[in-house]
Amino acid sequence: MKQLRGSFDHDPAQLKRLKASLTNDESFSFAGREFQASRLKVMFEMYFEKDAEKSRQRKDAYEELSLDYALSQVFSPKQKELFRKKLDGRPLNKTEREYYSRAVKKKVAALANVELHRLSRMVLEL
Repeated sequence: MKQLRGSFDHDPAQLKRLKASLTNDESFSFAGREFQASRLKVMFEMYFEKDAEKSRQRKDAYEELSLDYALSQVFSPKQKELFRKKLDGRPLNKTEREYYSRAVKKKVAALANVELHRLSRMVLEL
């Protein structure tokens, strides 16, 4: 990269020619090699799309782990399982339905309370 930057410092006209070639999708020579502008642009876009996809995957994984951690702070492992099952719309058996309504549903209702959320935010800011 330093070598590339240095070559443009010595010859600013070369940088202008390179920009013009890229803008007009014309092939150009650089450092004794021939480049096709359109092919170079496609490769450049693919690189950034791949990088953006990796960033999205990292962010999604972080959000999933963050949510799992937050659920673990409130629910026991079995309660967390029932919460996910209910969220996914999967059926609960009779025992699970009873346990869900006795324990999990009450916690979910408390978490859904807007006023509790507001107060929790206030306490965290203190």
